[in-house]
Amino acid sequence: MPGTLIRQAGVVGAGGAGFPTHVKAAASAEIVIANGAECEPLLYKDKELQKRFADLVVSGLELMMTATGAKSGVVGVKEKYHEVMAAYVKALSGKPHLRLLGLGNYYPAGDEYSLVYEATGRLIPQGGIPIQIGAVVDNAETLINVALASKQSVTHTYLTVAGAVKRPVTLKLPVGTPIAEAIRLAGGATVPEFGVLDGGAMMGRPADPAEPLTKTSGGLIILPESHGLWRKKTASQRSIDLIGKSTCDQCSLCTEFCPRYLLGYAIQPHKVMRSLSFSGPDRKVWDEWSLLCCECSLCNLFACPEELDPRDVCVASKRALAEKSVNWRSATLNTGAAPKVHPVREFRKIPLESLMRRIGLWNYRAEAPLDDRVHRVGRVRIPLKQHLGVPAQAVVSPGVKVKAGDLIGEIPEGKLGARVHASIDGTVRSVDTHVVIEA
Repeated sequence: MPGTLIRQAGVVGAGGAGFPTHVKAAASAEIVIANGAECEPLLYKDKELQKRFADLVVSGLELMMTATGAKSGVVGVKEKYHEVMAAYVKALSGKPHLRLLGLGNYYPAGDEYSLVYEATGRLIPQGGIPIQIGAVVDNAETLINVALASKQSVTHTYLTVAGAVKRPVTLKLPVGTPIAEAIRLAGGATVPEFGVLDGGAMMGRPADPAEPLTKTSGGLIILPESHGLWRKKTASQRSIDLIGKSTCDQCSLCTEFCPRYLLGYAIQPHKVMRSLSFSGPDRKVWDEWSLLCCECSLCNLFACPEELDPRDVCVASKRALAEKSVNWRSATLNTGAAPKVHPVREFRKIPLESLMRRIGLWNYRAEAPLDDRVHRVGRVRIPLKQHLGVPAQAVVSPGVKVKAGDLIGEIPEGKLGARVHASIDGTVRSVDTHVVIEA
């Protein structure tokens, strides 16, 4: 069964939070959607993979359809990527149960809610997930790993290294490789003092170059520490709150451009900004407008004319509500109403070029071709938690010799999680929250 092989191989969502793919494979669905949109500025990993391995993406898609009982499949990819589109036309030939969906070059075309709507014409319920309307969504790299699950475990990750580097490139590296090594393979940074955004310019987070790559690593953006985007990403919550409280004029542009609001969901960042002026029960009223935020960052990096941070305020509000055990199901805002698409949604899609200019990345635009050579790494530090759910339980101890693909972390019985495997041949040196292996 595909689901068993997927579980054994440790496949997780490679394009997001790392949801264990075998759990999706165990669901019953009507349609499986391959997400090849890749809308983060400067990242080309999925484009490069689909150009080279469209047949594997399609094989993975069909395996997920078999596992879930889905009768149809869709591949969503940007129309402007002509080589990718051509590769899929060939890979989908003679497969009437599968179709190709061309997407515009806007952000966030790859948002799960948006893609499901574009592919099916249906809206996921407020606070819900795709399976509630019979859909399963996996990104391109995930489906490649699904296609290969019968032959190999997930031991490597593909990622783009871009921005202030000498040679923007898409690499294949062992899980657990230090971020610094990926930067070195891209020729190194072009500036002496730089910051690293792990995951992209919009939804990525500041990362230490010593941190290890994981199964979900898809892109690193290197920026000078003086860059405005880096300064925004590293601002303290205290300064975000103080400046927001004193400066927000409630223009509501953060809401008007919010992609989830435009799909009809009960998310209004400008109302969340009001929470900064309240405390206690009064604050909760405004905090609840944050619950359906997808954290895409359009509000604070594009829409806000004051360059405030509604996204970060939404994240803090969601965290505060979670501490009080408040979620969408228990929210007073949840009336059970179905979402209804805003009539001007099509006209408020943000072109990627406009976004790149707005956030100061236009001068860094460059292709990042795939270099899929085997890069040997002498030491890896593999996290036992690279996925949603609980950490894997180590099944190795210091001194044990392992080969790439050997199991080093097992899913705890009855828990949500994913298996973890050695990514290089070598000797286990230490085991705690990570497994360190030296060649």
